[in-house]
Amino acid sequence: MVMALTCKLFPCWPIAPLLGGGILLFLLGIAGVVFSIVMLIDCLKRPVSKFYYPLTKGGEYDKLIWAAAILLSLSFYFVGAIVYFFVIWRGKPETSEQGQSQPKSTIADSQKSEGES
Repeated sequence: MVMALTCKLFPCWPIAPLLGGGILLFLLGIAGVVFSIVMLIDCLKRPVSKFYYPLTKGGEYDKLIWAAAILLSLSFYFVGAIVYFFVIWRGKPETSEQGQSQPKSTIADSQKSEGES
C-alpha cells in the first residue's frame, strides 16, 4: 500500500524498485540483528571492570542491565545495541602520562586533585 502510494505520488523516484521488493528493509533488518548479536556477545564476554561508566553501585549488575537492554531492543530498532556501542564499546579509557589506561572519570578526578594542591 505504501509502495503503491509512493509510486503514484513520485513516479520517477529511483529507489522505488528496491522498496517494492522489500530487499532494502530485509537487509537492514538482518544487519541490525547481526549487530545486536555482536554487541550482546561483547557484553557477555566483557569483564565487569571494563564497564567504564557503572550504572549501579559497584557495577555489579551492569552486565545484566546491558544484556537485557540489548535483548529487549531487538524489536525496537536495535536502540539498546546502538547505545551500548557508543557508551561501552567505543568508550575506551584515555591513557595517562604513565602509559596506563584509566577510565575518563578517574582522569578527571586526578586532574581536579592536582589542581587543588
